[in-house]
Amino acid sequence: MFAWGAVVPLVRSRDHWPALLLGAVFSATPLGFGIGTVVGGRLADRVPPRRLCWASLGLLGAGFAVTFAAPSGLTFVVAYAGLALGVGGGVALTGAVAALAHALPGRSGTAGGLASATYAASAVFQAPLIAALAPSLGWRAALEVVALGAAALAAVLLPLMPRLPARQPGPRTGRGPLVSARVATGAALAFCGATFGAFAAVNLPGVAGAALAGAVVAAIALGNAGGRLLGGLFADRIGPAPVLAAVFALELGAALLLFSGRGPALALGLGLCAGLALGMDAGSLARVGRDAAPARPNAAFGLVFAGYTTGAFAGPLLGALVGPPPAWLVTAAPAVVGLAILSGVRVAGRARGQGT
Repeated sequence: MFAWGAVVPLVRSRDHWPALLLGAVFSATPLGFGIGTVVGGRLADRVPPRRLCWASLGLLGAGFAVTFAAPSGLTFVVAYAGLALGVGGGVALTGAVAALAHALPGRSGTAGGLASATYAASAVFQAPLIAALAPSLGWRAALEVVALGAAALAAVLLPLMPRLPARQPGPRTGRGPLVSARVATGAALAFCGATFGAFAAVNLPGVAGAALAGAVVAAIALGNAGGRLLGGLFADRIGPAPVLAAVFALELGAALLLFSGRGPALALGLGLCAGLALGMDAGSLARVGRDAAPARPNAAFGLVFAGYTTGAFAGPLLGALVGPPPAWLVTAAPAVVGLAILSGVRVAGRARGQGT
């Protein structure tokens, strides 16, 4: 979905798509991704990981086929972004996290960070390639060439994935409750860390100008991929709360700089920061889900990740309605709420500790 930012300036200038439609294409991906992670997370506790990944590839191909056969604003929102990259991507992520959990038992944050970072790293290569092809082929053809190439590569590699079994519950876990206050809190924190970065991914390349748009998209994608890996690693090492606090601090700092009008001069650095914050939020969520519901970690991860995708869905649309420069502050405002939630959780934890 970050590769979409590489063609937004061309779509705006050549086809005159309105800002709300440009944001809707980006936002439809996390909306579909949330559906995919919720469904895939529940299935990942029962279905072998490779079967989930094959299902995701089928969804990807179906969405691409509809979009490129009848390209329009509607098909790009619903089929390309919502179905192929969204639902298909969400199912793929939960399948990959479940597979890596077999190789990294007891390190759910690292497994989630690795899977999520690998997913995000694709844009580091795809966005510059699309930006290079679009001037000569046109933005639709550039997306089609890269999208079909990626799908073909996945079809070649997927048969090499080991035939891992579905997760087996431990003797002390049982099924246990899934929807709980801890899962809801995790989803709310994930939401608060996603609105600003998603808005920046769509709009910061335009702030930088056409000459730097591709580089800014690559910087956001690079920060996003690295942040997901770091978020998972540090969530296992120090816990997810400090990781999320760092996410909120990064977003508030970047939003203030952009609101002050320093965006064009600092676009590359701010793009890296926005991507890093967005990625650290996503990378920590497998550990958040496991801590919230140890008996059903994959299903809980899917629900928590749906909070993240809801924030990524809302950010671009909210920012488009408000318009820059106030949109930078508005889309970063949930980070303040996130810091307040973290503070409340910490106080409640101390009270429980004193009570025992």
